[in-house]
Amino acid sequence: MQDKGYSVGTKDGSWKSGDAQTITFIVTHDCNLRCKYCYITHKSDGKRMDFDVARRFIDYILTSDSIKCSNAVILEFIGGEPLIEAELIDKICDYFKIKSFEEDHQWSWNYRISISTNGVNYSDKAVQDFIKKNPSKMSIGMTIDGTKEKHDLQRVFIDGSGSFDVINQNIDLWKDQFTASTKVTFASDDLKYLKDSIVYLWNRGIHTVNSNVVFEDVWKENDDIIFQEQLFELADYILDKGLHDSGLKCSFFDDSIGYPYNEEDLDKTHCGAGKMIALGTDGKIYPCLRYCDYSLNNHEEWTVGDIESGIDMEKVRPFVLASNRIQSDSECLNCPIASGCAFCQGFNYDDADTPTNFHRAKYICKMHKARVKANDYFFAKLRNLYGIEKQETKTRRRNIYILLSDNYISYCDYNNQNKDVIKRMNTEELLNSLKYCRNNFFNPIIVHSANEFDFKNDKRYMDYNMSHILPAKFIKEAIGTGLQDIVPVYDLEVLNYDNHGIDNIIFNIHSKNIDKLSQSIIALFKRVKRIDLNIHNVDKSFNEELYKQELRKISKYIENIYKQEGTVKELSLLTDLLFVDKHDNCMAGEKTFVISPEEKIYSCCAVYSNERENSIGNLIDGITAKYDKRLYEIENSNLCRQCDCYQCKNCTYINKKYTREVNVAPSFICRKSHIEKSISKALYDKVHQGNESILVNCIEIYNSLDPIHKFISLNNEGTGYYKYKNN
Repeated sequence: MQDKGYSVGTKDGSWKSGDAQTITFIVTHDCNLRCKYCYITHKSDGKRMDFDVARRFIDYILTSDSIKCSNAVILEFIGGEPLIEAELIDKICDYFKIKSFEEDHQWSWNYRISISTNGVNYSDKAVQDFIKKNPSKMSIGMTIDGTKEKHDLQRVFIDGSGSFDVINQNIDLWKDQFTASTKVTFASDDLKYLKDSIVYLWNRGIHTVNSNVVFEDVWKENDDIIFQEQLFELADYILDKGLHDSGLKCSFFDDSIGYPYNEEDLDKTHCGAGKMIALGTDGKIYPCLRYCDYSLNNHEEWTVGDIESGIDMEKVRPFVLASNRIQSDSECLNCPIASGCAFCQGFNYDDADTPTNFHRAKYICKMHKARVKANDYFFAKLRNLYGIEKQETKTRRRNIYILLSDNYISYCDYNNQNKDVIKRMNTEELLNSLKYCRNNFFNPIIVHSANEFDFKNDKRYMDYNMSHILPAKFIKEAIGTGLQDIVPVYDLEVLNYDNHGIDNIIFNIHSKNIDKLSQSIIALFKRVKRIDLNIHNVDKSFNEELYKQELRKISKYIENIYKQEGTVKELSLLTDLLFVDKHDNCMAGEKTFVISPEEKIYSCCAVYSNERENSIGNLIDGITAKYDKRLYEIENSNLCRQCDCYQCKNCTYINKKYTREVNVAPSFICRKSHIEKSISKALYDKVHQGNESILVNCIEIYNSLDPIHKFISLNNEGTGYYKYKNN
């Protein structure tokens, strides 16, 4: 596993991850505890598995040609409390070993025994004899909830007394026999013990603490605030003591959560029900133990077979087809932090109004949001204190540009001409903006003044992960102030300023100076790897032929560098099309917004600079419904949704300025984008040399530079007076 520079925020790998089938044996409905948050709500001391039931099930699994067997298997034993039936488990495992060997099955050596116990009878002779019999072939997790106060609040005996003292006597023996990891569950009444409990477990030598909150409808007002504050305190404890890379883990911190679903996510599901198999005490087969009647309160149990007739694959089909796409409503599907939001399909089924597997309970929504905010806090401070970046495989893609003053540096296709400063944002106002970003899951991007650098790096900013856009002439001062993630902005007047090792920059050029484009880009490419290009003030008079010539010169330079060094110098409007397969423009009004120095929210910086009365919200009320967000979405543009010029900026302000609609681009912008696309295609044809790895998008060239021709053709419009310009 690659060293990320932190252990807190990472996960332990599971045995044969992705290659092991889990088979669960519900050996008993009985338990020697009555944990208050337990999802098994119908415990019974009269239901235990008979060995013959397990034997017949193993025979079926190992010999039937009607089911698919994975390369490896995890034999999971659960109750109630499974170790009440230690001798039965021992007998079942012995039979599995013998039968799988006789059948010459791939599982005969490729198996693992997994048990989660409450630890009450861990030191009993039957339990210890079983453990000694299976060295290196089993794992046992013991559930300790943390401090005695927290543990005894929830994990109680039948008479209501706490179990901590009994279990504590067995912890050292368990730690000597297994890699110690535990699972901690939190409910409403014990959240206040969270930080102290996790720290206690770490200090007790249990370095991996798998933690979660209950899914049920138990959460009270302000529980999410308590949860978040406890996680903040835990994060501070970790970072203040430098424990972030000490081998400690707590699953509340996870670098993979808090991103919107992508297409791959939509066709997956969080839960493994239906991929695992669970055998009930009476021989019924379930898609998961949570579909057994002992944990259901509203609907009848859901079986997929029994040991007499085997598994009915027709009843398994709904589980194979379960996915986030059809289990979630629009709120969940469009949530900006959907990934990592956990759910249990069995509980969802029991919670549904009708008995369906395609339902999702959302009681933990606010708790997930609190967890993501705490993760943002932890990883921001990890970066700012220790210079360790969070390893991200996805992009949150919701940005807010925070303008520090009216004369902010131009960072997009809009050219800010405001030289006067009516308002500057002070420290408290910036902190308010940063808090808004965290609470609403935006990436804060600080946009500095074009004419001065007077940023005071307040220590309270350490709690936030932010990036900075500023003039190239202020790079040295910004680095000296301690700023990180700097994107400098260059123009013709500052081409020669030192980039101080920063590889990604912005370059602004006025359309009237397009004849200087290639020489400027090539000069910058000698020092940087990527340039985001903004061409300002493009209009009907834009010189398309000259633009083509300049892009071809840049393309030739990129081609030569690629052939010499094997790397692609990236110019956004030219090379992005090689790497993206969907529109990745400014997303103004949809996923990208602006906070002005007055702490008001706008769809983009151009609206702020030119139409200040058109604010769409503020930091107190949030984004209001004063604009039609639907029109800012790519799928609601009849031009963009059918166009594959994915590098196009699609500036909503320019659109409205020339066509009066934010979702309709003027023809000269479309033509400019198709020119870029044609040069991208020519560049790819020259550099790929059979190597398809650098091309994501299949670049198709049309007869017209204006994509409106496709829509006109689609509607078979032979009449009307609109005339578009052909090549």
